[in-house]
Amino acid sequence: MPIWIMYCEGISLPKQRDFLEEITKLQKILDIGLKQSRLHKKERLDREKAKSESETMQDELEPIDND
Repeated sequence: MPIWIMYCEGISLPKQRDFLEEITKLQKILDIGLKQSRLHKKERLDREKAKSESETMQDELEPIDND
C-alpha cells in the first residue's frame, strides 16, 4: 500500500478500527481512475494515429498539380 495515499489532498482518513479496509477502498478507487486514464489515453492516441494515416492516404490519392 503506497504511503502517499495517506497524504492525498482532499481525502480524509478514517479514525476507526477498520482503517485498513477504508484505505483499501481508496486504493481501489485510485486504481479504477488510473485504469480509465490509461484507457482514454490509448483511445486518444489511436484516434490521432488513424487521423494521420487517413491524411497520408488522402495525400497519396490526390497529388497536387503545380500548373
